[in-house]
Parts: sequence; C-alpha cells; structure tokens
Amino acid sequence: MQAWEKFLLVQESALGKDVVDSWLRSLKVVRFDACNLYLEATDSFQALWFEEHIRPKLKHSLFNHNQTPIKVHLTIGTAQLPFRKKGTGRKQQSDDAPSLPPFTLTFDHPDPLATLENFVVSENNELAHRLLSELCQSAVGFSAEKSSVQLGTYNPIFLYGDSGCGKTHLLAAVMHSLLKNDQRVIYARAETFTDHVVHAIRAGEMHLFRQAYRNTDVLIIDDVHVFARKSATQEELFHTFNTLHMAGKQIILSSHLPPSELQHIEPRLTSRFEWGIVVEVGNLSPKELRQLIVNKSDALKFPLNPRIVDYLLETFRSSPKALIKALEALILRSHLSHASQAHISSTAISVNQARLYLTDLTKSEHDAMLTPEKILKHIAEHFGIKVDDILGKSQSRECSLPRQLAAFLCRDLLKLPYKKIGDLLGRDHSTVMTSIKQIQKQNESNNEKIIAPLKAIQTILKTRSCTVPTERVSEEILS
Repeated sequence: MQAWEKFLLVQESALGKDVVDSWLRSLKVVRFDACNLYLEATDSFQALWFEEHIRPKLKHSLFNHNQTPIKVHLTIGTAQLPFRKKGTGRKQQSDDAPSLPPFTLTFDHPDPLATLENFVVSENNELAHRLLSELCQSAVGFSAEKSSVQLGTYNPIFLYGDSGCGKTHLLAAVMHSLLKNDQRVIYARAETFTDHVVHAIRAGEMHLFRQAYRNTDVLIIDDVHVFARKSATQEELFHTFNTLHMAGKQIILSSHLPPSELQHIEPRLTSRFEWGIVVEVGNLSPKELRQLIVNKSDALKFPLNPRIVDYLLETFRSSPKALIKALEALILRSHLSHASQAHISSTAISVNQARLYLTDLTKSEHDAMLTPEKILKHIAEHFGIKVDDILGKSQSRECSLPRQLAAFLCRDLLKLPYKKIGDLLGRDHSTVMTSIKQIQKQNESNNEKIIAPLKAIQTILKTRSCTVPTERVSEEILS
C-alpha cells in the first residue's frame, strides 16, 4: 500500500530507520481498501507501542490519493498469544504456539548494611534523615511519645538530590526497618518497575502486576526521573499511586531533581509528587565523606589505614558512588590477592598496593571528570552549533549566549580563574567577568530564556559527567 509506505518514510526522518524497521515495518499488512488499513502486530507490547507513539500521528499523516484519512485497524497475531478456551477462565496454549514461562516479579534487594543508624548525617540531609527516622519509629511504636510523622502523614515523601548524596541509602534503611516489624514493603528501582510493566503487558498478566504493587503498606520507588518518555509505565504508576494514596498507604519516591524540574514526566504525576512533602538531600562535605568511608569499611569489617582513606578521597572525587565503588573493589581485590592467608591486616595495605588494585577504576575516574572541553561540547550540542562557533569571533546571539554560558559554567562548576577561562574562550579576563555577571543577573531575575538552557545543560552535565570538587581533601598523599 503506497500511502502506508509513504507514511513509514516520513516516520523514518522523525524516529530513525532502525525504529521504523523494528516496530512498524514488522507489522503485517493483512488487507486494505481505499479508506481502511488492517495491520497485525506480533504481540501486545508492539500493539501498545503503536497505540502510544503512532496512533496520534495517523489522522494528520495517513491519507489516500483523494486526501481522505485512512483508518487503521490493529489486531494481535494469535500465533504468539495464549488464548482462552470458550466457557473457561483459564488460559491455554494453542498446539503450535511456544509455551510461555510463568509470569513472576523479581524485586530489588538494596544494600543490607544500609541503616538509619550508620547514615552520615549532615546539615544538608538532616531533615530527610529525621523525617524517615520518625516515620519508622512511629510505625513500630518505638518512640515514647506519639510521633507527628505517621505512615501516610506526608504522602508521598519525595527525596531529591545529586547522584550519590545518600537517597538510596535512606530508602534501603526505611525498607529494612519496616520489614523487620511486619510491614508490607515494596522497594523497586524505576528500571525494575518499568521492566515489570513491560513483562506484564507481554505476558498479558497486568492483573498480577497490579495485585503485587497495590497490595502493600509502603511503596518505595528509587530514581523516578528514569520514567521520562515512558508513557505506559507512567500510566501504571499514576493508577498505582492513586490506589495506594486513597487507601492511606505510604509512598516514598526519590529523584535527581525536584518534581517541578522533572522533564518528560506527565504533569498529573509531577503534581501528585508534590502532594506530600518534598525534601532535598544535599551532598556531603569532605569531612563527612571521610566518615562515610570509615563507616562503610567498619561495617564490612575491613578498617583502613588513614593514609588509604586519604588516597581514596583524593583520587575518587567525582561522586560518593565512585568512592564507595572503589572502597568495595579495594576490599574484594585485597581478599583475592591474599586468599592463601588466614587473616588479612587491612591496615597493612600500602598506598602503592591500593593504586595497583584500583588501576582500572582510577582510569575510569579520570575519564569521567568534568573538563572545560566537555562543557563546551555539551553546550554546542544543546544549541546545535559547533565548538568553533563558541570560540570564534562572532557576536551574534546564536554564538554569544552559548559563550557566556560556557564562561559561567566553567566558573561555577570548575572554579577556574577568570584568566584561564579567557584563555579557553579567546577573550580577556574582563570580558569573561562581564559575561559571568550577565548570566548571574539574568538567572537571578528569572529570565526564562537563560534559565531554561542553563538548567538543561546542567542536567546533562550531571548525568553524563562528574564535577570536580571545589575543596581538596588533602594536599599530599604519603606512600
């Protein structure tokens, strides 16, 4: 059918050839006439994708030679699906259909060592820690006086903060605390929730998915920003949220950003995220990061020489996650290296040995560090120009604004001297100072033309790169 093929070619420019080949050209054309097209999907997941992403485009893009809209009828191929025998409620497989594995939901198991007691409390995360601690205490009747924070008092509780600030630790600690006291708790990363939706749709078992997620006392979902652009998942989350909220069941969520700044999440969801209480979880200071390492190594029964702690803090500065990953790798590789010894003296490990054990992670850390070149690259990509345009002499708005943002971010994120920023951009330091002040002024006056691209670029830099801390942990490491 020529009209359908033309429609597919148009979609290739918007979605890409690979997507069109995988999701649209694989649809079987059953039959067609002047005003109707009958298609057959291979499974319910492909059909759902079609309804979400393609159906809205048809009335504007699919016409016959008389410019009359063509109506598309979509069915699902029976060869791939279980069917119901007439008069029974049990699903049976057709003789020639492949057998489907039983539908199951496998949930995440967060760090068992994460507790509210060993969480490093600072002025940047004290409110979140106190709120969740009181929630757990009231749920088990621990506090002598009745707590003002009961399950469902603040619903939902929405935590946000940079990656590695401790959100997952807090969520895991809440889960462990409540499970010990016979509360029904579901903890799921956003990726896991999405996988469960997809598998339930494919298996035709959405009732089992809903039964699992909507029959709990507490639902905890980590990193809800991952739901961006996932329409089917957001739809299920919306109804799951409503069901639990109406029943007075506690919902706890986390994200990199506050609800108001989430991108590509439906407004009806972000508004619900703000119904309860939104709490920021701030980053730890160098001193608090040291305490984090000490707590973690003690919990793993592997206390470290202070010089090794210094080395880890100085080398893995991109994020607490990188720091903890390096610590765990060091402990594991030390055990493997000394497998023949009955006891390992962790305090006897030298800095040179630690460097040798962590060579690969050190290289990854170096590659992940945010640099002026990465800032320029991401700004150029955002505005659809070349880095050379930013560094060039053009004073047009298309080049001057990205240049000013580059100066501002190099100063704000990397704390580079004005002269060094000027050398990078080919400008003198006074021009750089003026550019930075202009961005600061526009940002403070809530100029949306500045705030929108600035926030978008900052989000990209957070998710794709790692910033360099403004404080050095120690000036010298002794080997």
